[in-house]
Amino acid sequence: MLGSMTLPETQMVVDLFTSKADVVGQYAKYPLTQGILITSAMVTPVAGNVNLGGSTWAAMIPQGMTAIAIPITRLSSAAYAIRDGDFVDILVSLLLVDVDSSYQSILPNYTAIVTGSGYLPEQLPVLTAAIISGGQGSTQGRTELDAALNEPLYLVPSESQRPRMVTQMILKNVQVLHVGAFPLPGEATAQAATGQSDTGATETPQPGQQVAATVVRPDMVTLMVTPQDAVTLKYLLDINASITLTLRNPNDQETNAETEAATLQYLLSQYNIPVPAKLPYAVEPRTDTITPPELPNDIIVVTPK
Repeated sequence: MLGSMTLPETQMVVDLFTSKADVVGQYAKYPLTQGILITSAMVTPVAGNVNLGGSTWAAMIPQGMTAIAIPITRLSSAAYAIRDGDFVDILVSLLLVDVDSSYQSILPNYTAIVTGSGYLPEQLPVLTAAIISGGQGSTQGRTELDAALNEPLYLVPSESQRPRMVTQMILKNVQVLHVGAFPLPGEATAQAATGQSDTGATETPQPGQQVAATVVRPDMVTLMVTPQDAVTLKYLLDINASITLTLRNPNDQETNAETEAATLQYLLSQYNIPVPAKLPYAVEPRTDTITPPELPNDIIVVTPK
């Protein structure tokens, strides 16, 4: 948000900044209009001296943008490499299933049998719907013609519907306002005066002993996005979607590169992964899940004291 201009040497003032690096990290004492020359009297290194309404964090949000906090883990935050002011891309993974549009329930539906009492003269038939067994025993199936017997068979699913996963990058080049929780007014001062850490424990150093700093792992990050992107992120949080942040180079401002959504079909075709053929032989013992190998250094032996 900083710019520069060339001035004749005769118009230079002692208090004018000549380097952007000297202004970055400072706080404006009052609202600054666009195009004004910044002097040392207009800024201060202490946030508490800013003569602006609201919090100092709100003043850092560009106009037309808004800040929203999302939860993070070690894996979803590039192993805690993200810092304030970094730029990130946002990946989202969703599980999709087929549903009945009227019931909004996962397919297949459960079936019932309709019976009638017969037709009487000048009377309408009396029909009754009854569930034969209910639950998985009445799952709706489909009819297929058996090639060997030339007879129709009614097939029902052997398990519930499997969700289909899709992953896509939805937002690019999003700037981070803050990593972790914001300190409350007076919180940092109170902790420094009492020697209390973020965990609530009071540290009393012994003579000649150095107290190690308490490291608090961040569990949230605040992003600066457009109002519409904030609505999108709120929706994704409410449906428990998987959100991952990837760290960008600050000099990389390329946002036109489009990504293709990753699905099982994309994975098999893009990376030339063949579907294994059905063979008349197999390995023994059978393997139903992929388990990482255990290494000797990964095994922790617990012994009683």
